[in-house]
Parts: sequence; structure tokens; C-alpha cells
Amino acid sequence: MSKSPIRRVEIGTDLVLEFSDCSNRYFGDYHRILIEIDALVGTADGIVRLRYQRPLKRMGVCGAETARETEALIEQFLSITSPYMRRVGFTQKLLASVQRPGQRIWKRLS
Repeated sequence: MSKSPIRRVEIGTDLVLEFSDCSNRYFGDYHRILIEIDALVGTADGIVRLRYQRPLKRMGVCGAETARETEALIEQFLSITSPYMRRVGFTQKLLASVQRPGQRIWKRLS
């Protein structure tokens, strides 16, 4: 379902977030904003792509407000998560968590 990224944010030397807009119009001039998030993690073996399993969503957005709402969702996500993601050792913990059984927040794509 992912489309090409609408925004790339470098969190650190080994972590990049890509935001892809998968929004659609569902009734008249009302839209569902849906933003998928991929994390590209640099490792010694190359780049590992992970998909955040809780996409950013907003329903009932009129057409004239879609760009503003999309940007607001991304900014809100970054304001909450980027300080945590910038911590030393975050990417190692993230990669280790993907290996644990039952982990449902990030899914390895490559």
C-alpha cells in the first residue's frame, strides 16, 4: 500500500524515517489521512527497513485541509518520538526488539 515517501527525516547517523502518504477520499470532499512510517536502520550488513505497524490516521478531513493535517500528524509524531529515537543505543534496541516473539510495533520488511 506504500507510496513514495513524502518526507524523510534523519534521526541520527544510523536511522532515517520515511513518511508515505496513503490517504484517500472516501465520501464527497472528505478524506482519510493515512501516513505509513518506515525506519531505515544502518547496520554493518547494510540497511534494514522496518514498518511501523500503527500508521498515523485522521478521518473526515476536507480536501482543502489534507496537506495541513498530513503535516500536523507527522510533526506530532516526531515531537513525541524523535527525542527517544535520538538516544544512544536506540537502533540496537529497536533491531533486538524486532527479533522478539510477539513484538507487534515494528515489522521487518527487508
